[in-house]
Amino acid sequence: MGLGGAAFPTHVKLNPPADKKIDLVLLNGAECEPYLTSDHRIMVERPEGVAEGLRLFMKILGVSRAIVGIERNKPDAIAALRREFGSETSIEVVEMEVKYPQGSEKQLIKVLAGREVPSGGLPFEVGVVVQNVGTALAAYEAVAFNKPLLERAITLTGSAIAKPANLLVRIGTPLEALIEECGGLVKEVGKVVVGGPMMGLAQYTLSIPVVKGTSGILILSQEESEALEEGPCIRCGRCLEVCPMRLSPSVMADSVKANDLKSAEQCHLLDCMECGSCAFVCPAKRHMVQWIKYGKNEIAASRQSK
Repeated sequence: MGLGGAAFPTHVKLNPPADKKIDLVLLNGAECEPYLTSDHRIMVERPEGVAEGLRLFMKILGVSRAIVGIERNKPDAIAALRREFGSETSIEVVEMEVKYPQGSEKQLIKVLAGREVPSGGLPFEVGVVVQNVGTALAAYEAVAFNKPLLERAITLTGSAIAKPANLLVRIGTPLEALIEECGGLVKEVGKVVVGGPMMGLAQYTLSIPVVKGTSGILILSQEESEALEEGPCIRCGRCLEVCPMRLSPSVMADSVKANDLKSAEQCHLLDCMECGSCAFVCPAKRHMVQWIKYGKNEIAASRQSK
C-alpha cells in the first residue's frame, strides 16, 4: 500500500497495463494539506532513501525521466534532494507554488507534466506514475534492508496537544499512546481528526490504531471545532470558482439531497476529490462534502447490487 493520501497500492502503480506506455514518474513532495509536515521531515532527514526509492521506481517501470515536485515553502527539502540528485539530468526537482490541493495526483500531473487525466481515468492514461516521498523511502528500505512496512512518519499537532511533533510510529500504535508521548492534552478536546483539516476524518475514540494511510493526527480544541449551522445556498458561485476539478459542488449536493443520483452522476459526482475547498469558502457553511460522499456511497451500493 502506498503512503500517500489515497493509500493506492504501490504494486498496482508499478504494474501498469501492457497497453499503457509510461514515460514519466512524478514524486509527490507537495504536502499541501495544512498542519501536516511529516513528508517534509522525511525529505530533509532521509533524502538519500527517497532518492534511491525514486531510482528504483524508474528502473522497475523502465522510465528514463522523473520529476520531484516540492512546494516552495520547503526550501530545505528542495535543497536536500537537489544535492542528492546532483548532476543527474534524468531527474528534475521542481519548486512549485504553494497551493491547496496541489498534492492531489491529477493536479500534480497537470502542474508538472502539463497533461490532463481524463474523467474516470488514472494517471496510466497519460503515461504517468505518481508516487509519494514516503512510499519511495519505504520501497528503498524494503529492497535494501528487506524491511517490511512496520512504521511510518506522522504529524501529531493541534492546539489541544502539549508538544506537537513529527513521530516515527509503529503501525498499530493507538492514538492515546501518541498523545501521551507528546505530553498529553492541554485544552478541552473538541475534535480529533485523522489526516489534515481539509480531508481528514473525525474520530469518536482515541483507541483507534495508526494504519498505513495515517498521515497525521490533528487534535482541535473545543473553540476551534464548534459546529456551524448550515444556511441556504445564496448562489454566490464561490464553490465553483475554487473547485480544482471544475465541478459544480452546490448542484451535486442538491441533487444528492433530492435523491436524484442520476443527475448527480451526470454532474460528474464521481470525479470529486473531496478536497473540501467548496465547503471552506461557502458563506452559508453548507455541508457539501458530506452530501457528495453520501452520494458516492449510494451510487457504489446501487452498482454493486446490480
